[in-house]
Amino acid sequence: MNQRKVMKKETEERVRRFQQILGRHGVDGALIVQRTDLYYLSGTDQDAHLWVPASGPPLLMVRKSFARAAQDAVTERIVPFTSLSQLPAYIKEQSGGMPGKMGLELDVLPVKFYLSYERQFPKTKMTDISELIRQVRMIKSPYEIERMVMAAKMADRMLGKIPGFLTEAKRDMDLTLMVEAFYRSQGHPGIVPVRGFNRDPSYGQIMSGRGAAVPSNSAGPHGGEGLGPFFSRGGSLRRIRKRSPILVDYAANVEGYISDQARIFSIGPLKRKLRQAHDVTLKVQEAIMNQGKPGARAGDLYDLALRIVDPAAGAEGFMGHPDPVPFVGHGVGLELNELPLIGRTVDTVLAPGMTFTLEPKFVIPGEGIVGIENTFLVTDKGLKKLNHFPDDIFVC
Repeated sequence: MNQRKVMKKETEERVRRFQQILGRHGVDGALIVQRTDLYYLSGTDQDAHLWVPASGPPLLMVRKSFARAAQDAVTERIVPFTSLSQLPAYIKEQSGGMPGKMGLELDVLPVKFYLSYERQFPKTKMTDISELIRQVRMIKSPYEIERMVMAAKMADRMLGKIPGFLTEAKRDMDLTLMVEAFYRSQGHPGIVPVRGFNRDPSYGQIMSGRGAAVPSNSAGPHGGEGLGPFFSRGGSLRRIRKRSPILVDYAANVEGYISDQARIFSIGPLKRKLRQAHDVTLKVQEAIMNQGKPGARAGDLYDLALRIVDPAAGAEGFMGHPDPVPFVGHGVGLELNELPLIGRTVDTVLAPGMTFTLEPKFVIPGEGIVGIENTFLVTDKGLKKLNHFPDDIFVC
């Protein structure tokens, strides 16, 4: 079976599952415009609107490039689209009438767009379907899992290069340059999409020593010194020093699918305090791996992590300092921050096909970051770790 036939079958199943959940929520159809969702349900990332009715075939309305969308998309009907005023007629023709209730991706849709849709559909009720499509995307198919496994292997290869890179790298940014060059040589597209307002696409981050413990606006457990107030997170021009933890937290990407992982390296042995804190994060990971079976509640796994953390290892810096985040892991797939979230009071129940990271980490002011991150797949028997580079601190 050629690649196009595989993608057609894959996309048809995604649309079918999405339509089922639309129907259960009484939504007549969804207008999809966010690029990742658009790709997921049509096979193209061109500038377009995708109308997915609760029943019947979808319609792809393409602004640019129509020729590229016709080449890439697996949606049966594709039409040119130059103005929002065309939407009502196209949708009425495709669905046999105007929708009474239309779903929009309100978690990412600009208000300007929303108001335009309201003007075009004055008698249609608008509703948020962003969580519905995220729920559909939360369960990965064998096709998606295969690409995430390939991404994890790419990441393992990258991590294996770090000891050699450290013989030449003098600063965080030198090491960053080498990692990004290697990834691009392996086919990494150079982007890791992140969903949400003011969430910039990102490769990852490399940070060493005390600069890594500087707080920032990052949505994750660590921030970093960054390059200045114009980009105040991640790696800096700081020199890499001996016996300081070096965090290599760089996501891999194969055909759009992401593996997110992090490891700690050091030139010479780290202080006992840092090694002990790192050991605690490995215990957290092991405990969640043992308990993370289908039927387990995500919030209970987060509570388990908190029970394991040893105050003597610097519990005040667990998952961030001075503002710890209320999670120890996050979903991953076509975006870096998918469902499920392994966090406080999260009621999501694990099911086969879910993929998420575990990233228990300590941020220790004046010292740096220690901890681990790996991508996991939920199987019928429990969690399967996709990354295979050793979890221990790698001393060069």
